Amino acid sequence: MCANKMQDLVFFFDVDNTLLDNDRVKADMKAQLLEVLGPEGSARFWELYEAVRKETGVVSYPVTIKRFEDDWPDKVAAYRAANVVNGMPYEEYVYPGTLAVLARVSGMGDVAVLSDGDPEYQPQKIARAGLASIVGHDDVLVFVDKQEHLLALMQQLPARHYVLVDDKESILANAKTIMGDKLTTVWVQQGHYAQDPSLYRDPPPDITLASIGDMIKLKKSDFMRKG
Repeated sequence: MCANKMQDLVFFFDVDNTLLDNDRVKADMKAQLLEVLGPEGSARFWELYEAVRKETGVVSYPVTIKRFEDDWPDKVAAYRAANVVNGMPYEEYVYPGTLAVLARVSGMGDVAVLSDGDPEYQPQKIARAGLASIVGHDDVLVFVDKQEHLLALMQQLPARHYVLVDDKESILANAKTIMGDKLTTVWVQQGHYAQDPSLYRDPPPDITLASIGDMIKLKKSDFMRKG
């Protein structure tokens, strides 16, 4: 993507529960950590995980692992736990249809991944899922809070229109209030956040899809609508 050069259309795709099934990732990770650490060790790992998330505002596996390694007396088990977290085969969790959708919309405009997350693990996760090689590593944008960077991104990546694809309706609504009619919001109803009515907000999404794969049916004119 060419920064500061006016584009016709720019797509921003969220990652977790939008392009890959992060709920299933976490469930499988929990099962493997329980096997490696046992009930007490597993409980302590997730306790530290939540504490780190509360402190930093994002999921940070590197910080969680470091704290667990310092805290847990069984260093061999802690090492194995780190291997579980760092070795998750994220390419196996990409939603069906994702790669085809990314290929299709790349013919309509520029495409970037826009994700919340820690600056170390999240880009590695996106790369291991095979997503960075599709959109280009320079177009993987990871922030602690991506919503705080939308106006800056509009300046850095000027376009006639933008599309934001996310599993959280609240994020889409907030982005709409920031970017206005230059943004089309696409809500994919995947993952546990999509089923939480407490997160619903106005304005409603411009486009609602049951899955990311359904996006393959849409045309460029569908995204260029004024909300």
